[in-house]
Amino acid sequence: MGSGDGLVAAPFRPLLMMLGWLAIAMGSAGVVVPLLPTVPFLLLAAFCFSRSSPRLQRWLFEHRVLGPYLHNFVSRKGLTRTQLQRCLLGKWLGMGIAILLVPLWSVKVLLLAIATGVSVYLMRLKRLPEPGGY
Repeated sequence: MGSGDGLVAAPFRPLLMMLGWLAIAMGSAGVVVPLLPTVPFLLLAAFCFSRSSPRLQRWLFEHRVLGPYLHNFVSRKGLTRTQLQRCLLGKWLGMGIAILLVPLWSVKVLLLAIATGVSVYLMRLKRLPEPGGY
């Protein structure tokens, strides 16, 4: 460990930063690619940055698009209506394409079940007020 500040030893910091950026890329892709989770990758990135670069961790939590998802998930607050709509639209669009392209009926049914389960989970989360009060 570093000097008590939560950072790892200097030789490992670049590795953690690269892993953090890879996790951000995977999480961003997860917005539209079915079965690729978004929030777990963002949480991994936040962890990697917390151990390697407080500046990058701050950037991630303050990011215009990714930050609110992390804050709301970490604090278990919920999602705004707009965030829910974007999540559902992205997941169903991606799943719909995957279901159309997959040749096996068993996999189609599995994808449909996963999409339904994720949708139910998301819709059961608490609704937060939209920024700006509308």
